[in-house]
Amino acid sequence: MKTFSFDDIGIAKIFADFSLSIPPHQRDYAWTDEEVEQLFSDLEAAYRGNSEYFLGTIVAIEDKATGELSVVDGQQRMTTTYLLLTAIRDYLDKHEIGKEISTSLQNSYLFSSDRREGFKQKLSLNTDDRAYFKKLTSRNQEEDWPPKGSRTSHRLLKAAYFLAVKRVEAIAESVLGVDAPETLNNWIDYLERSAQVILLRAHDQARAFKMFETLNDRGLRTSQADLVKSYLFGLADRQVGVAQSKWSIMLENLQELGDDDPQVSFLRHYLIAFSGFVRADGVYDAIQTRYKNEGTSISFLTSLAEASRTYTATFNPENEFWDSYSPVSRKLLTDFNFFDLKPMRPLLLAISAKFRKKEFEKSIRFLTSLSLRLVLSARTRSGVNEQAFAEAALKITRGEISKHNELIAALKKIFVSDKDFEEAFASARVSKAALARYILRELEHTASPDKGEEEWVNTDPNQITLEHILPKALPTTGWESFDADTHAEFKARLGNLCLLRRSENNGMPNGSFAAKKPFFKKSSLTTTAALGEYEGWSPKEVDDRQKEMATLALRAWPAE
Repeated sequence: MKTFSFDDIGIAKIFADFSLSIPPHQRDYAWTDEEVEQLFSDLEAAYRGNSEYFLGTIVAIEDKATGELSVVDGQQRMTTTYLLLTAIRDYLDKHEIGKEISTSLQNSYLFSSDRREGFKQKLSLNTDDRAYFKKLTSRNQEEDWPPKGSRTSHRLLKAAYFLAVKRVEAIAESVLGVDAPETLNNWIDYLERSAQVILLRAHDQARAFKMFETLNDRGLRTSQADLVKSYLFGLADRQVGVAQSKWSIMLENLQELGDDDPQVSFLRHYLIAFSGFVRADGVYDAIQTRYKNEGTSISFLTSLAEASRTYTATFNPENEFWDSYSPVSRKLLTDFNFFDLKPMRPLLLAISAKFRKKEFEKSIRFLTSLSLRLVLSARTRSGVNEQAFAEAALKITRGEISKHNELIAALKKIFVSDKDFEEAFASARVSKAALARYILRELEHTASPDKGEEEWVNTDPNQITLEHILPKALPTTGWESFDADTHAEFKARLGNLCLLRRSENNGMPNGSFAAKKPFFKKSSLTTTAALGEYEGWSPKEVDDRQKEMATLALRAWPAE
């Protein structure tokens, strides 16, 4: 029995010959203005050059009973072309010309007559975009048209439609008004006959996803996440609906991260934490190797749906996942995310998923300390680190590590010793204001542990300012202990930085140390007030102060 068929067909003729739908859990419309304009420009150049234009391959599943096509790959091109045909119809209607052409478009390409549903749209989008798309492309536009959208995809659909309208108006205005209907009819002919695609119609879902996967192996563009999805959906066979639902839950959770494409990162970090180390370009291959049938596919997708909630929560201490955790845990998670060391992400996922709350609190404190120690020691890019984090994460998810002290032992080989950390801290230069603020804030909290949160957690630059004791620009007078070279060397040293409450900073001159000293001395912040004990400010004082800060740092970011 033939399981698929190939058609060399004009993209508009697909609408004339078939009704199409985008599967409910397929991704939303995602083309930006740049991609839409590129398609329209390429089509117009080919049209004016009287040459064919190839738009690639469309992969679809054909329903044996109804003949309807479910589009697996190609929805962005199909949707954008549909919008262009809609814009041609709307131009003809608006100017009350080409009535026969407009009617043909409406009844043969954009909608069809159905005994049960009345006029049925020839292209139905996914669950999130379907209703909006139908209103946007409706012939009988209501008073509140264009419709207001609630999703990014709705905004993109509306933008694409109005780009199509602008293109059609330009085409019509390029010829005499009386010739506009004929010109637009020629465009429809071109889209139907010369704007070619290869339409692959599979007669079962597994076959369609397999073709999609094979085509991408041969070089058509896609992301690893798309390949993973097609592979897993193909394995799911009779449970493809379940597979789509689980994938949709994962995507909905990951949407909170706001990244352009968080799926691959999550898939990789999940695999590292629960299966073993995988390189960034090896996610798809690893999944192909580990999951080979319907049962393992569904089980894996179920785990992804569950773990994606925890993974997303690790980026946001305000997520409801942390409601039952201590304020200290949430504060430490904020600090950990400040560093955002990607190789640690699988390990954070593992401790979040498996550790008890008290063990989590101790472990996130440890990982935050380790983050700063690695940053100041310039050891964040070591491949040894990444492997060590991956191995520890896997041991946690397998139950071999369940306590904070066991995690410390597992990471001992990459930990920065107190001696090395103190030495690195004592000479550290910090040019990033956010990092300097974080370090000084934690040192203040350590020096004054009894102060309230408003003193040591405050990150608002409108209330707490970062001050350079030796100014960033070397004044001509008042700082004779520094020349151009020593100024460049010492201005960003941690020992030359302090925090001040803005209310205590009013009127402080940008002059000599002697002029600034009274303002430092009266500060309510312990580490800043200590500057009042210095008689002057030279490279030696910067060094001395920073060594004292380095000793305090051992308590602020402990080894265990």
